[in-house]
Amino acid sequence: MDPMRGLKHGGFALGLIVLVAGMGWTQSRPTQGMIDVPFEFYISGAKLPAGQYMLDRVAPTYVLLRSKDGTVQQDLYLLQTAVPSKTPPLKVVFALRGGKYYFAEIWSWYGKSQLSSFTPQSGDQTKEVPLKAVEKTVAKPSGSL
Repeated sequence: MDPMRGLKHGGFALGLIVLVAGMGWTQSRPTQGMIDVPFEFYISGAKLPAGQYMLDRVAPTYVLLRSKDGTVQQDLYLLQTAVPSKTPPLKVVFALRGGKYYFAEIWSWYGKSQLSSFTPQSGDQTKEVPLKAVEKTVAKPSGSL
């Protein structure tokens, strides 16, 4: 047997194992969360009211934020700043600056991520809001049980 052929097969098998293991690890983590924000806050200059919000992870660096009543929706583009851990703190961090709260970070099952449009400053005070996992509901086709 050609030694290069064996090496190629071994590399392919190892890559496949890593891919399948990674897929299983990420699939076991929630992709939706709920926060209850008790104050008005800003994202990229947009003022959002206090209330309950859903965070829906669309891609590793993209989250859709929606108010529970559906009247407010905001795209969040993130920069991952820390890798996932087995028992991460689940929270959203807001920075208080000039009497206004700004959406700053998400700490979740996928690690710590900073909002890309937010730049931390040394004088920022922070306020943490708990992030709660939400089970994704799948709509059943009409006529099914």
